[in-house]
Amino acid sequence: MKLPFFSREFLESLPDENDDAIVAITNEYHGLFQKTGGGGSDQDYLEVYAILQAFIEARKLKFSLPAANPPNVPRGEIVNILSTQKTAAEKRIYERESLFHLEQKSDEYRAIFSKADSYEFSDAEYNRIQELINELRDLIQKAVLIPKQHKERLLKRLEAMQKELHKNTSNIDRFWGFVAEAGIVARKFGEDLNPINDRVTELGRIVIAVIMTKEGIQALPEIVKILQIK
Repeated sequence: MKLPFFSREFLESLPDENDDAIVAITNEYHGLFQKTGGGGSDQDYLEVYAILQAFIEARKLKFSLPAANPPNVPRGEIVNILSTQKTAAEKRIYERESLFHLEQKSDEYRAIFSKADSYEFSDAEYNRIQELINELRDLIQKAVLIPKQHKERLLKRLEAMQKELHKNTSNIDRFWGFVAEAGIVARKFGEDLNPINDRVTELGRIVIAVIMTKEGIQALPEIVKILQIK
C-alpha cells in the first residue's frame, strides 16, 4: 500500500474479538475510501480487497464481498457491505458492554445486601484499575512476542478479572488467576514485555494494598516478587 492504510502493524494489532475487529477494519477502509474519494490506484484497492477477503476467511465471518473483476474492485459496494456489518457489530458490542455493566453492578449490590465481607476500592483506585486493564488489553493485543495461544489465554483471564473487580468485591480469585498467567508469560518471554509487566505490577500493588488493609496486615509484599519467583 502506498497510502497510510492497512499497515502491517495495524493488521497485526486487530482485536481478537470479531466485532471489535470488524469495526476497526471498516473504519480503516472508510478512511482509505474518503482519502481517495473512491479513486486511488487499482493496485491499492486490489491489495485491500485481498486483505478484506483474507480477514473474512480467517475469522470465519458470515458475510462476503462482492466479486471482483481485476483490475477493478467494486469499491462503493464494499463500503455499503462493511457499513452494514459495522452497524451490526456496534450493536452487539453495546449489548455486550451493557451486559457486562449489569453483571458488574449486580455483583456489587449483592455483596452490599448480603452484608458479605468485601474488598473496597476508593474511586481513585477503582478508576486506575480500569485504566490499567484497558492499557493491558491494548498492549497484549499488540505484543508481537506473545504467541497467539498465550495471548488469547491472557486476554480471557484479563476479561474475567475485570468482571470480578468492582468497587466492592467479595472475590478476587480471578485477579490471582490473571497475575499467575501474566507471571508465566513474563518469565517465558523476557524483559521485552516490560510495559506489560509494569502495569501488572502497579495493578497488583493496588489490589494487594486493599487486601492487606482489610486483613489488617501492615507489611506489603512486592508484587514483583510474586511475578518473578525463582
